[in-house]
Amino acid sequence: MRKTAILPLLIVLFLLGACGRGTPERMNVLLLVVDTLRADHLSLYGYPRPTSPYLRTLARESVVFTQARSPAGCTFPSANSLLTSREPSVFLLQPGGTMAIPATVRSLPEILRGHGYSTAAVSASPIARATPSYINAVGGFGRGFQTFDEECLDRHARCLNDKAAGLLRTLPQPWLLYLHYMEPHAPYRPPPDFPRRFTQDPGHPRPLGIHPWAWRGENWPVLQRIYDGKTELDFTPRDLAYLRDLYDEEIAYFDAQLAELVGRLRERGLLDHTLIVLAADHGEAQHEHGGYGHCRSLAWETVLRTPLLMRIPGAAPGVRRELVDNLDVVPTVLDYLGLPGDGLALDGVSLRPAIERDRPVQRLAFGNQGDTRTVTDGTRKLSYDLATGTGRLFDLAADPGETTDLAARRPEEAHRLEAVLLRWMKSRESPAGPLLSRRRARELEKQLHAVGYL
Repeated sequence: MRKTAILPLLIVLFLLGACGRGTPERMNVLLLVVDTLRADHLSLYGYPRPTSPYLRTLARESVVFTQARSPAGCTFPSANSLLTSREPSVFLLQPGGTMAIPATVRSLPEILRGHGYSTAAVSASPIARATPSYINAVGGFGRGFQTFDEECLDRHARCLNDKAAGLLRTLPQPWLLYLHYMEPHAPYRPPPDFPRRFTQDPGHPRPLGIHPWAWRGENWPVLQRIYDGKTELDFTPRDLAYLRDLYDEEIAYFDAQLAELVGRLRERGLLDHTLIVLAADHGEAQHEHGGYGHCRSLAWETVLRTPLLMRIPGAAPGVRRELVDNLDVVPTVLDYLGLPGDGLALDGVSLRPAIERDRPVQRLAFGNQGDTRTVTDGTRKLSYDLATGTGRLFDLAADPGETTDLAARRPEEAHRLEAVLLRWMKSRESPAGPLLSRRRARELEKQLHAVGYL
């Protein structure tokens, strides 16, 4: 056969091979949700401990938002909001108290599936599930996903990564892959084979002054003492410090697993065709203001301020200090995929102006949970208690630890933010909305308490 005849044949074979590999016209989307991860415990965000060395490496190729926030302090409804760009009030008032994403609300997997994407999820969360669990009696997060793998329930990140590795070999491109990790959610128990960095190896004898439950990474005695008034339970500063150390260990473990996951993408030639979003549903209070855990109070930045990192092929990396929200994830993904958002009810906005031109995209961010509503412009923050009708004002720039309430000293600022917050509540909730939300939140708290989540 002559060379002139061979060349066209080779070209055809090459094109057929490329099609067989599923070469994407649009970017893939990898959405990573790290449950209970507060931003200020990441070395990426200035934490003195090296909890996230790989995340700092990934950040050099990514856009990092330093003022990202969650609109709620509990996986339900925060995960719902993250997947739909709808505010928590949309989910808090559902009939029957379901945690599901309502059929009337379109989620990111539904939208992308409608545009030809393959969609898959792997979740270790007992709340973000397609089917019922011991906490979520309905499920309801699976719509739009072709597969929703729940076999890693309450298991470590290694389980999710192994599942993801199989999906990366089989999912036709372009795809959306949603991974919901449970590190560093309590109980704080990194795998026994993971080298400890901040605590003693579990094979060592328990140090004096630390209760056995704290040594095991359990925080329920702290919660029951604080919130249920069980005075027969007690904890010490050493218990709290050790729990904090274990929380950091779990972050470090996840960071190592993140390195493995991104390495697999790189090995398969997928990294430069994949938009990666790393977010957290909420943070975790660790007794800084007398409270502990999450789902109990939305008043403090320890629960509200979360990490947000986006690795976007073609977009210049950098640090962005604009105020952003988890509600902005879906609009941003759609914008970079070139998919229309017309006709979609989205409460967030695309972050593209902040990413590409370092321009603010919004002036205010709100929070909604139980008796608490919050509003911030990134510097000033008002935390408003519906039960007492009082607000606390903080200057987050000068007082990031929220140690000084400025409401009495700066009444004009407090009243202005209070008026903004009340207008927002009226526009987002019915006149009975705050009362119904409080009632629903109390019912939810009882439900979570009954199954041992709180």
